[in-house]
Amino acid sequence: MSLAMILVALTLAAFIARVVYLCYFHPLARYPGPWFAQLSNAWRLVIFFSGRHHLIEQRLHAKYGRVVRVAPNWLSFSSLEDFEVIYGFNKAIEKDGFYDFGRNRGSRPESIFAAKTEASHRVKKKKVVSPALTSTRIATYKPVIDKHVQILLARLQSRLKGPIHDGENNGTTGVNMAPVVHQFTLDTLLELLFGPNLAAHPYTNTPAGEGVCSNLRIMSKMAWSFSLWPAFGWLMNTRPVDAMLRRPTYSKQGVLTGMADLMGVAMPKLLRNPQQVVASPQPSIVKSWLEVPLDDANHMTPAEVASEATNLIIAGPGSTAAALTAVIFYLGTKEGQSWQEKIRDQSLDLGASSLELQAVIKETLRLTAPFPTAFPRVIRPGAEMAIPSLAAPLPVGTMVSANTFVLGRSRELWGNNAEEWEPQRWLGSEQHRRGMETKFVAFSKGSRSCIGRELALLVLAQAVIGIIQQWRFHSRGELQGKSFLEMQYDECWIELEPLDLSLSA
Repeated sequence: MSLAMILVALTLAAFIARVVYLCYFHPLARYPGPWFAQLSNAWRLVIFFSGRHHLIEQRLHAKYGRVVRVAPNWLSFSSLEDFEVIYGFNKAIEKDGFYDFGRNRGSRPESIFAAKTEASHRVKKKKVVSPALTSTRIATYKPVIDKHVQILLARLQSRLKGPIHDGENNGTTGVNMAPVVHQFTLDTLLELLFGPNLAAHPYTNTPAGEGVCSNLRIMSKMAWSFSLWPAFGWLMNTRPVDAMLRRPTYSKQGVLTGMADLMGVAMPKLLRNPQQVVASPQPSIVKSWLEVPLDDANHMTPAEVASEATNLIIAGPGSTAAALTAVIFYLGTKEGQSWQEKIRDQSLDLGASSLELQAVIKETLRLTAPFPTAFPRVIRPGAEMAIPSLAAPLPVGTMVSANTFVLGRSRELWGNNAEEWEPQRWLGSEQHRRGMETKFVAFSKGSRSCIGRELALLVLAQAVIGIIQQWRFHSRGELQGKSFLEMQYDECWIELEPLDLSLSA
């Protein structure tokens, strides 16, 4: 037998042995799941790029039950109890290198999102939240949010199509809300972050802001995919491929555009001269961080500030756009018409604190999770038995996760109408509302829950109020989009009918 044949035979034998081990002798072999998922992380990458991974994961749990093996060393869970253990205060279930997205971090500061240990996260959370994202501080950002709501309303007015004459909706006008909403959330967050001096606002109206929304979508999708299959991540981060992906783009006027301008021009400005941000009298998140005294434990270096700002740029606008687009769509449905009227009646007196408005927002977040992606954690020593009711301890190094989309549509948690949009479920006594909050996982739970929750809810509420006070609207067609790191909606057609404001004057 030739050497080549021997090598082929040995390779084949090793492959068969590997398959047999993964399917029958691996510590996770006892847990059900798709056959190919047991063999390679490539399966998870493929379903991720399909844009339907949240629906596939929901179907897997419907088929296999509470625990599903979704990769050779990864288990997905679907109960609230499991979610609370994985994402709660268990210090031995932590993040790992998955959140480096296939890159060598080198000397770059680690952001709060990528912090691996509970101790590291606790320190970073105090630095990020205490100076800039407390309830008191967020209240000072409201004028900036209101300014961008007015810009949103003006954009909607300019994008309205001609009258639709179908006999039934004569005089109404239609617009695709998805791209306009994404512009709004990105522009709003950028000025909330940096204030007015680091870049022109609204940023997406400038030549430099051309294509930045689509760039952000691609960036978040690709970064997450790099970690789903490490071999793919290694390949995509090699120097030739990385150089190709980072190739700058220019407008017709020769201006650097998209993320290349934002990260390659605006961020270096911040690092070189942070005083540009601090000098502005307008409150901003970065300004609040930079104003922390040098001898304060919460002080961050300009490099740390840039890292946390980048994290918010990547995580904030897309998820907030997904949430707002979905809220507008459901308010425009037949079931949502009465809720429009309720919010319109209350908004002048109660504003963002309206219980009906908060019910609409939370019900939409429950049903259509802005982040329909499972964020994995790793079992560390001491957590082998942390997740209850398993047949055997989980090996150290096992990846575990629970998907907010799956839990948001769980009949065990939300009843037989879990797949229906029913804001009424959030109204009732204070005790009832507190009970609902215990099941609500759209912003995660525990010490690592979303630091931007209060800010995001304020942006959503103010935008909804602004639109409802100007138009009565109806949804047309379906809400169309795909799930990657965040939901990315492409079409949300709304027919807008101007209100006769003189009647309420």
